[in-house]
Amino acid sequence: MEIIKIISIAVAGILVASITKSINKEITLYVILATSILIIMSMLDSLKEIFGFMENIYSDVTYGKEFFPVMFKVLALAYITDFTAQLCKDTGENSIASKVEMAGKIMIFYAALPVLTAILEMIEQILS
Repeated sequence: MEIIKIISIAVAGILVASITKSINKEITLYVILATSILIIMSMLDSLKEIFGFMENIYSDVTYGKEFFPVMFKVLALAYITDFTAQLCKDTGENSIASKVEMAGKIMIFYAALPVLTAILEMIEQILS
């Protein structure tokens, strides 16, 4: 029933943002930010379960353990970048949003370099 809570927060945030937009546009930004934070906070229990599940898988895996931290970094970067870009778009700052998305893509590529290096080393071993 988490989705009902999230939908309720989102609808309430939209209503308050719509009302404040006609009164004071600066307050609308804070309403959007507060709504976004409340939605994320309501998902923390689900995130804890996901990380617990991933920890169980990590303990059972014998090969490729070094890639789990990379995977978590890439996922975290993707979600944080998307959240920030969407927040920028909500406030009408599309130019900043596109720069945030570009920076996120570069950071994801940088974080994934160890995986690329391992794949290239594996190909080299196979070909040798």
